[in-house]
Amino acid sequence: MQANSEENIISLTEIRPDTNVTVHEITSQDPKLIKKFSSLGIIKGAHMVLKKSKSPMVLEVAGTKVALGRSMAEKVRVKFDVKKLVLVGNPNVGKSVIFTRLTGIKAVSSNFPGTTIALKHSTTGIGSEKVTVFDVPGIYNLEACSKADKEACEIVLKKDYDVMVCVLDAHHFERSLYFALEALALGKPTLFLINKYKSAKAKGITIDPRMVSKILKTPTVVVEGLSGEGFKTAAHAITKLLKNLTVFETPKIPATDEGKWKLIGEIVTKAQTLKHKHPSMLEMFAEWCTRPLTGLPIAAVILTICFFIIRFAGETAIDTLTPLYENYYLPFITSLFADKGMLTVILVGGGSENSFGILTDALQIALIDVMSYVIAFYAILEFLADLGYLPRLSVLLDSMLHKVGIHGYGAIPIIMGLGCKVPAVMGIRILESKREKFIALVLLLMLAPCISQSAMIITILSPHGLKYVAMVFGILLITGLASGAFLNKIMKGNPPDMFMEIPAWQMPKIKDWLIKVWYRIKEYLFDAVPLIIFGIFLINIAEMTGVLDWLAKVTQAPMQALFGLPGETSSVMLLGFLRKDVSIALLSPFNLTAAQLVTACVFMTMYVPCTATVFVMLKEAGIKQSVVIIAFTLAISTAVASAVHFLFLI
Repeated sequence: MQANSEENIISLTEIRPDTNVTVHEITSQDPKLIKKFSSLGIIKGAHMVLKKSKSPMVLEVAGTKVALGRSMAEKVRVKFDVKKLVLVGNPNVGKSVIFTRLTGIKAVSSNFPGTTIALKHSTTGIGSEKVTVFDVPGIYNLEACSKADKEACEIVLKKDYDVMVCVLDAHHFERSLYFALEALALGKPTLFLINKYKSAKAKGITIDPRMVSKILKTPTVVVEGLSGEGFKTAAHAITKLLKNLTVFETPKIPATDEGKWKLIGEIVTKAQTLKHKHPSMLEMFAEWCTRPLTGLPIAAVILTICFFIIRFAGETAIDTLTPLYENYYLPFITSLFADKGMLTVILVGGGSENSFGILTDALQIALIDVMSYVIAFYAILEFLADLGYLPRLSVLLDSMLHKVGIHGYGAIPIIMGLGCKVPAVMGIRILESKREKFIALVLLLMLAPCISQSAMIITILSPHGLKYVAMVFGILLITGLASGAFLNKIMKGNPPDMFMEIPAWQMPKIKDWLIKVWYRIKEYLFDAVPLIIFGIFLINIAEMTGVLDWLAKVTQAPMQALFGLPGETSSVMLLGFLRKDVSIALLSPFNLTAAQLVTACVFMTMYVPCTATVFVMLKEAGIKQSVVIIAFTLAISTAVASAVHFLFLI
């Protein structure tokens, strides 16, 4: 566990009182002065604490207090002693919010477990100490199950840190204590932060931190992560721990689970007070969302409303931005490149009808056509996540998803895939086995298109009647579920049983919701946009070298024989590897029949992932598994599209 932070080397005159530092160098060239410094213990590598910053400065070094004038202090350069602090706890207890409060670095914190799937860290000042804070993915115990659990367990068990801050959830205080006891037994200086205490109190749950501290002999502070209450007290407690690392006395923790739960019972009895309150309408609605009889109709209504909101918002943004792009940006950027050389073709396009410019088409596709839908999708997704609906939807879909080889938790990346496949593929990290990840990848690639592609399918087929739109989505749904069921039958192993916490139902806070949406937009800009631009570049190279024309000619005959499509559409089909929604839109000039459009949309949705998705999949699943998945989806899409074509002929 390492933080890639530079050593903070400054003059002794620049540090604050009560700051621990190490002497880096003495800049004076005077041998007598250097000798004088040495006699007082001020040598390279010596540890010091500044007690008074005004001249004369007062230092504590080698157990002695030393007064030093500012002119002499300027000749001493020091570096901060950077301590390591780990934030640990169960999933969904609010560690990421606390990480943001402590460091100022924005981290996504949603109302469903598994949000933190990679280690985040930042170096910051807490009180008088310089500290690198690590946000460790949430775990329920120190025995690893999934890949994310394994990495988190290794970090905690390695004990390569100075202080552990264990975050407990006031709403689920009893459950949080089990991991807290396991962590405390490691013997590292520990602070308990009981988060969400204010919202828990509103529901009749009160925790006495002094009683917890008394029983476990461990400093305990209550905080409210979202509002920031209690963090001054928490920072003081962390600073005190860091200054007295050797003083911390590890309490005796029972070795057996039975002993731990007995101790937990004692803590809960003495430290927790419950007041009965009748469930609110919102809490009753949360219960209805997990019952099949009421949950399925609610899910249908919610997802339908979300789809139309996303489509409306995306189309409105595109209709607003496209004229600005075409009337202002495009003429300006093309005027800068008068010649028609290779560089111009690559940067602004124009070499042929299949030529896409990096500074023109790539930016229009990435920042207008796609990002309009991505922003709308993540705004809805983060709202539902903070509300607590996504875990309830996972519970609702668990029994159905078991039939196709994954548990309900796998619904989250699949739902994300309805917006954009790139973050959805990244989301498979939360699944436990290679088998489950393989099936989940196939499902999210085949079950339904991404939001921008869905909008294009609706746009191009709506003039022929909504029944054809429904036909495409119905075929994709049936094919995806059938493929999952098939893989579940032939692949060794069984889908794991669901084990997931259902968080409290809560209304999202606008500021935090906007921060998380912005974080997702940045993730898209840095992860997906460069891959889209790189894909455009590859297509241009393929077009200029004749590879694209050759592939188009080779695939013309199969397109006509298997799908009943004009041979000219083969080049458009190949462009689907770059951007499927744009390729579907490019079918319009061919004046295809409804049957041909249905066949083309089914094939183009499933046959291969887009460039950005392929690159992310290679990173997440590896080359071998990615190649097998692409080969499988290509074979199934060819068979299904062919069957659709021949059924229309009957």
